[in-house]
Amino acid sequence: MRIVLISLVVVTLTYAQSIDQLIDRSLKNHQSLKSIELRLSASDDYIAKSQNYDNPNISLTMNDIQFDDISNRSLEPMQWTAVKVKQKFPWFGKLDARREYQESKKNIVFTSLESAKVKLAEAIRVNAYTVDEIDSRIEVLQKYERVTKENIDLNTAYTSTQPNRHSGIISAELTLSNIKIRIEKLKAIREIKKSQLEYLVQDNIKSIDISDSIIQPRSLSRYLRRADKNRAYQTKKAETTVAEAKSRVSDLEKYADPYVEIGYFDRREYNNYASISVGMSMPIYGSETLASEAAHKEALSAQSEAIDYRHKIESQIKGVYAQLVESYRIYSIIKNDSLPQIEHSFELNSASIQSGGDLFAYVDILRQKLVLDEQLIVAKANYLRRKSKLKSLIGEIR
Repeated sequence: MRIVLISLVVVTLTYAQSIDQLIDRSLKNHQSLKSIELRLSASDDYIAKSQNYDNPNISLTMNDIQFDDISNRSLEPMQWTAVKVKQKFPWFGKLDARREYQESKKNIVFTSLESAKVKLAEAIRVNAYTVDEIDSRIEVLQKYERVTKENIDLNTAYTSTQPNRHSGIISAELTLSNIKIRIEKLKAIREIKKSQLEYLVQDNIKSIDISDSIIQPRSLSRYLRRADKNRAYQTKKAETTVAEAKSRVSDLEKYADPYVEIGYFDRREYNNYASISVGMSMPIYGSETLASEAAHKEALSAQSEAIDYRHKIESQIKGVYAQLVESYRIYSIIKNDSLPQIEHSFELNSASIQSGGDLFAYVDILRQKLVLDEQLIVAKANYLRRKSKLKSLIGEIR
């Protein structure tokens, strides 16, 4: 039983997680998203508040206070104590307009939440691909480190009979040192990228399973057709809706809200009585009209910004798509053309070294092959990162 439990723990600790699993965990736990969700919940309170009337005014008035006898409130009929309540009533559809305004503001929060999710997913993908790229480069360098050590040891054995091999050994040792230095630099960069990824996921990460393959990019038109789904563009459109709703509220503010004031008058020695007043403010200075015109201009400005942003998205899609195609072609050239040729030369030189061949030529071929192997890894990582960017630009999380 103990062995089974230990095995389960080991499997759990070494379980490689897919990028989609990391994204799901982040979308569930990330505090930045929770803060936006709380703002979204607060929007419902603002919508409910928009349907409330202004608070009533209540006042207590004591009239005709005689300084000769301040406490005496029965000297004449004009002496009264009144309690008044004043309530303003929003008319002309103002409550509906305010509700639409707050609902449009809530939609901005919602679209910003969706935009944050897309950006978070993109950041996770990009960092995961970068960590995988670094791991692959370290693995390749470590492989060449072992091969170089083996050949240094082999050629050292020949120095007793072939003294001219010393120069080749020194060149190989310099190459080996350079490989070790690059491995250490990559390890440091990997720790930085891994810590960034763990922040994005907000959890520890043991290992990542990258199963994405390199396939021919889909057509550019497919991405351009989906430009409207860009989450940031959706937020811009929501901002336009807010500006238009605010404009409608400002238009209605030109109509003054009536108010009703009711008072009860208490007189010590005379009959009590009540009063009622009806009135409204007089918008004679044109402030409301100016505010309405300004709101209309802000709405037009928001519309122009949304249209401009739509064009910007198309431009970004075209640019990233060109980089995607470039990465795909570079990857194909290296994999199908360059690497097979250098592999053949490398095998010939490896066989030559075993039989006492020139170490200088072998080290030169080794460097060329190492460069191509790394370029292949970088091309793949660039392809996947740019594909992630395109997904983000068309509003896709997965």
